[in-house]
Amino acid sequence: MKKSFFTIGVMCYNEEGSIERVVKNIYEELSDLVKLQVLVVDDGSTDGSVHLVQSMQKEYSNLDLIAKEENEGIGSTLKSIYIEGLGDYIVAVPGDGQFDINELKDFLAFKEGIIVNLYRTENTTYSLFRNGLSFLNKIINKMLVGLQIKDVNWILIFRKSDLQSIFPIELKSNILTSEICAKLVSKGCSVIESKSKYLPRTSGKSRGASLRIVWKAAKETARLIWVVRRYRWRR
Repeated sequence: MKKSFFTIGVMCYNEEGSIERVVKNIYEELSDLVKLQVLVVDDGSTDGSVHLVQSMQKEYSNLDLIAKEENEGIGSTLKSIYIEGLGDYIVAVPGDGQFDINELKDFLAFKEGIIVNLYRTENTTYSLFRNGLSFLNKIINKMLVGLQIKDVNWILIFRKSDLQSIFPIELKSNILTSEICAKLVSKGCSVIESKSKYLPRTSGKSRGASLRIVWKAAKETARLIWVVRRYRWRR
């Protein structure tokens, strides 16, 4: 049987303490099961993350690196993965080691027209502020965009052909995943959802709820509504 061709995009920003372990774990768990492209997108790290990935490229011929000179945010990182990924399937995972790569093994092949959503339940290690942001994001997706997905900001697996069918991706912040999913659902894609564990961080510092990121996403919320509605009108 022909192996699926997977692009595992690894999002990295100052993950010197975990990025090597995350990349090696991907190869250890998946290289015998699928054809792999591991695409690390470094978002302007100021530590040794880029150097570590470059060292690993000597060992893995299908390990690619996009190193941005400046920190551009999660949205830019995701967009690079979705546009530059070569695989028939594309998934973005964090470089902090908080996602269990083994969870991908149940979804290594599926038909076009399907989105796989591995969602987190409420995380008690999160602050009240961050859990509140997650809840607000779900409300915006459901009430203003009509998107009923349990966690659009964790692990999403797409078929490359489905992604290409809704290009260009117009938003720039981390809420571009809402744009992608809303467009795909509008064109008839169905969603398969499965619970995902949220592993404890062993090094580094979480930056997922910084005020800069929150403000950037808030400014794009109105544009998200417009972009999705315009897409639906044109169909």
